Amino acid sequence: MIFVLVPEGTPCATPDQQIGPCVSIYSCEPLLQLLKKRAGDSEARSYLQRSVCGYNRDTPRVCCPEATSKNFEDGGGGSPNRPKDKTIPTPTPTSKKETLQELPSPPTCGFSNVTTARVVGGVPAELGQFPWMVALGYRNPSVPKSPKWLCGGTMITDIHVLTAAHCVYKRTDLYLARVGELDLYEQNDGAFPEDIPIAQAKMHENYSKVSFTNDIAILTLARRPRNDMVWPICLPHAEPLRSQSFEKYQPFVAGWGAVNYRGPSSSILRTAEIPVLPTENCKNAFKVQPNIVIDERILCAGWSTGEKDACQGDSGGPLMYGKTEDNNVRYYQIGVVSFGYRCAERDFPGAYTRVTHFIDWIQRNVS
Repeated sequence: MIFVLVPEGTPCATPDQQIGPCVSIYSCEPLLQLLKKRAGDSEARSYLQRSVCGYNRDTPRVCCPEATSKNFEDGGGGSPNRPKDKTIPTPTPTSKKETLQELPSPPTCGFSNVTTARVVGGVPAELGQFPWMVALGYRNPSVPKSPKWLCGGTMITDIHVLTAAHCVYKRTDLYLARVGELDLYEQNDGAFPEDIPIAQAKMHENYSKVSFTNDIAILTLARRPRNDMVWPICLPHAEPLRSQSFEKYQPFVAGWGAVNYRGPSSSILRTAEIPVLPTENCKNAFKVQPNIVIDERILCAGWSTGEKDACQGDSGGPLMYGKTEDNNVRYYQIGVVSFGYRCAERDFPGAYTRVTHFIDWIQRNVS
């Protein structure tokens, strides 16, 4: 889609056929409030997308109404409100190009409820900080009603979860996705978690458990989340991010994994900030294991001192770049937690599946 660059404040028509100015999303209070309160609502996201009237670099401009449509007003107190799921008829495909689903784009993805631009790593996440995080539940034979939370993932559409292939490979016990969670075992943490059955798991057809290559998978949920405070993270499917190496960037990793090697898992979502390193660092670190392939499909990240890292249980979770746009932060998933040597070991960075390499594969498998 090509947007014509128009001057700030140029008159335009909203999706409701009101006349308003074309301004930065961050200068439009009605749509900013809609984004904050109802970004998990597919109808509200569609309204936001149809409001886009241009871009200033990577920041969307929207046709700003005096007030948003009544269809998106809050439904009163209590738990978050969401319209009932609708049955959408499947169109008859006419060509491969037409059947590809558009991946979420700003301003309908990657928005955090936490206003802090930078977060010190290795600490508990805040409520609403990463509203796309998913905990993956596996059947627990000893306690059937209490799943084992062994991997993580991220909402990348309103019904698809991105995770690692090794979280899916030969795992017939994977059955549940928990969204909207903060603390897995605390009911009074302010979160509104939902447990949603997994309808389908699709791992990359060329995944290798020997070389650890193509470690990526997509889960399809049985239904959309009803919690309005759950929405997808952005993927770097457009330029210039799609061509970035992200070297020297300091993205965030998040998950409910172990705090240290072979230690117990964390019940609360935790986050850490780690630097992206040259791919050569991972090649050198893992050269003693010739079966492991480190190439353009891998993103290498970690501290040389080994102070912060992903660990067991974080697998499948995101490596997220927080991009500042008009004093707000929008998150893009640039990696999927794949493998490493123990956890936070000196001179052993973590290896992440590089999301930009698999954008076409992702798009084909969410369509």
